[in-house]
Amino acid sequence: MKKISKKIIPLIMCFLMALSAIGCSNITVTEDNKSSGDNSSIPKDGIVSEEVFKELKDSGDMQLFNGSNDDFTYQWMFMGTDINTPRDLNLLVNPASTDLETVKKEADTDKVYGFKFGEESSLDAKTALSIIYKDDLKCTAADIYQVENGKLKKITTATVETSEGTTFNFSLKDRKGEFYIVGSDPKQAAIDEDNDSTSSKSGGSSSSGSSKREQLAEKSEKVKEQLGIDTSKGTPNKNGKDKYLTDPTPAGKPKPVEWNEKGNEVDKSKVGGYCTLSITCKTLLKPENRKVAISNGKGDMIPSNGVIYKTKKVKFYKNESVFDVLLRETRNNKIHMEYEMTPIYNSNYIEGIHNLYEFDGGELSGWMYSVNGWFPNYGCSRYRLKNGDTIKWLYTCDLGRDVGCEWMGGK
Repeated sequence: MKKISKKIIPLIMCFLMALSAIGCSNITVTEDNKSSGDNSSIPKDGIVSEEVFKELKDSGDMQLFNGSNDDFTYQWMFMGTDINTPRDLNLLVNPASTDLETVKKEADTDKVYGFKFGEESSLDAKTALSIIYKDDLKCTAADIYQVENGKLKKITTATVETSEGTTFNFSLKDRKGEFYIVGSDPKQAAIDEDNDSTSSKSGGSSSSGSSKREQLAEKSEKVKEQLGIDTSKGTPNKNGKDKYLTDPTPAGKPKPVEWNEKGNEVDKSKVGGYCTLSITCKTLLKPENRKVAISNGKGDMIPSNGVIYKTKKVKFYKNESVFDVLLRETRNNKIHMEYEMTPIYNSNYIEGIHNLYEFDGGELSGWMYSVNGWFPNYGCSRYRLKNGDTIKWLYTCDLGRDVGCEWMGGK
């Protein structure tokens, strides 16, 4: 979970998916509306049949449904394990603008985008929805609102992805009325009503005007300092640290490999071997942790069994890292994953998977990885894979202590 955490991704929302890419490749839909894969196009009338959802419920698999209109494309994600009563559903999502100017005025921003559903009935299944605009809308955070009596009512929070255009990811059950995405960026005051009190102060503490996540980040750093954990300071090549501030690797454990140095390039013409991969957030099933996640708008996105990607044997290529495999498998399986390169550590930092991010489960929460039961003290881009490796991505709510990491939370 190493990273300079001032970056706080104001993200999100709830449930899910995001799906770093959207595409409908490898999709076919039969005449009776059954999908032949895990990715299906929404029919023109928007109706996905009860039979499709019944099959999905029986299989327990994940299904993606893709649609588009003149303004944006969109993608629904349904988990078979979370479907209660299968029935016909209209999954159309259309642009909306009735209250657009009101929302812009109330939110004091032009970054407002409206949408409405083809059917207003509530959903009884846990779902996730991504709305994708082809342009970069200059947003890194967003909330979803409705208008009641001329005033904004916040419905939920959305994650934002900007790798290709702008993608808003969120979860809704009540589909009645028009909804408005209100975007923002780190340099603007948070629109979230929870931050009104801090933003109104002048000359207060250094956290005045900060978002709730920024305050959590500061608190998290203080807790880490109390535990004697220093993940952002030091002098390269001194006091035992390497040039990327990594402490010496324990005896018998693999040393980090610099992916960007000559001779370490990935060679996809050669299979390096096979490893197993899993992604879980079982710590969020604990009532106290789940309560925190719910308060952060993430309750609906926690799988009922805590498994986001069940253990699977996968192929990797010569010189590939833990990061390479994670990126490929999440993309291939349409699982949201957001990351950012942190040059000081020469590794990509995993910010969020399945729309679960750092601090969503508390001030000491975030993603960690282990290989063969060991939690490396360096980033996932620097761990070169060997045949037979077992990779586990685990969401911790207690700085690693709750998932068995000793070098951080065990201090």
